[in-house]
Amino acid sequence: MMLSRGHRFCSPFRSLLVALCLTGLVSGCAVAPREELGGAQRIVARAYSLGADHLATEHYQVAYEALKRGEAHLNAGEYEQARSAFAIAEHFARVAIQAAQEEQDRLEREFKAKEEAAERRRQLEARQEASLSQDSPKSATRPRRAPEAKPAPEPPPEPEPEKVSHYDVQEGDTLWLIASRPEVYGDPLLWPVLYRANRDQIKDPRRVYEGQTLEVPRNMTDADLDEAREQARQSEIFPIGQLLPLPSSIK
Repeated sequence: MMLSRGHRFCSPFRSLLVALCLTGLVSGCAVAPREELGGAQRIVARAYSLGADHLATEHYQVAYEALKRGEAHLNAGEYEQARSAFAIAEHFARVAIQAAQEEQDRLEREFKAKEEAAERRRQLEARQEASLSQDSPKSATRPRRAPEAKPAPEPPPEPEPEKVSHYDVQEGDTLWLIASRPEVYGDPLLWPVLYRANRDQIKDPRRVYEGQTLEVPRNMTDADLDEAREQARQSEIFPIGQLLPLPSSIK
């Protein structure tokens, strides 16, 4: 009688225990695969940083698409499908990393080989050039270009003669010739200035005598000079038409 009641008590307990176990298993399967998501994201990002997107394009593309597919499953609550997609993404990301590293190594070897070939070519050209320069005639026998003729330097300008305040009359002088001399006025039309300043010893402006010392006025305005030139042009004492141009001996 006691065994019968004990047996009836154990059966419901056993059923409850099995139900609890099944509930635990189901709950474990329903946990979102966040850790798997993080691992897949990190390995795909590493593949991208190593240039797998262009060095191992095919494998990287598979990994990237699997990662995106797993994220979509995760958002839809399809956890088992998400775990499978994340595993695929991680696998192909690792394959892409290895392929990218191998491709990078190949490119570096190829670049180094090209650089070495270019250096050998430069060295060969340098040796050939040195050999040609040794075999060529000496530079002393080569025709030399005639130096370009340099234009003759222009003679320095003649210094202006120092202006005088007195002039000693020479044989053959006239007021016209004296006024034209550079050290006097350099302008024969200014002879009236000399005549007016030396009226005390010049009676006839046509005649001056050797040994006379004439005063040469300097403090004159432009108006005074213009007036003297106009007087010379109108005067018949030294006809301009006959006296100009001056003889070359007094220019």
